[in-house]
Amino acid sequence: MTIKRRDFLNGVALGTAGLLASPERLAALALESLDPEARPDYYPPALTGLRGSYEGSYNAAHALRDGSFWESAGAPQDTGESYDLAVVGAGISGLAAAHFFRKSAGASARVIVFDNHDDFGGHAKRNEFRVGGRTVLGYGGTWSIDSPAPYSAVAKALIRDLGIDVMGRRSIMDWQLYGSLKLGHGIFFDKETFGADRLVAAPIKTPRRG
Repeated sequence: MTIKRRDFLNGVALGTAGLLASPERLAALALESLDPEARPDYYPPALTGLRGSYEGSYNAAHALRDGSFWESAGAPQDTGESYDLAVVGAGISGLAAAHFFRKSAGASARVIVFDNHDDFGGHAKRNEFRVGGRTVLGYGGTWSIDSPAPYSAVAKALIRDLGIDVMGRRSIMDWQLYGSLKLGHGIFFDKETFGADRLVAAPIKTPRRG
């Protein structure tokens, strides 16, 4: 059996590369060959941004924790302003607290609201914390916000004060549409996040209202 010179050189080069490659590099190459969803560091919430606060929003809090905040913050200055209530956190709960306080104290009450983000209203993101080697999830004010059914009496009162007719959608929706088209519930997994485009039918037989 004869071996071509090109095949011989290719074989020698491959063997030499294998000997020179470190175990860490070989392991990395093996991981790179896997589909995204099969890799140990694959975590869709991190890819979609649906977790925690964005970078920069917690820098001041961390600086306070570490004792370095006042080194760059400068001396406090008296603005001469006064308020009846200061609310820390401009999410759903903070804005509701400001609303109910002003409703109780009167229209002349002065309320100031602080937030570490660049907008008000809160962010529907889950917060994750690593504690004792495990991940702890906290949903904050966004838990069960998709439906008014479990809202408390206080939350429902806020909706009424704002003039939001949550149940008004019943009068403009065709509840028989999906059933008449023989459509049901499903979840679409996109290729960019999950490695492949795939539509998975939800395990319920009759379409739910809402």
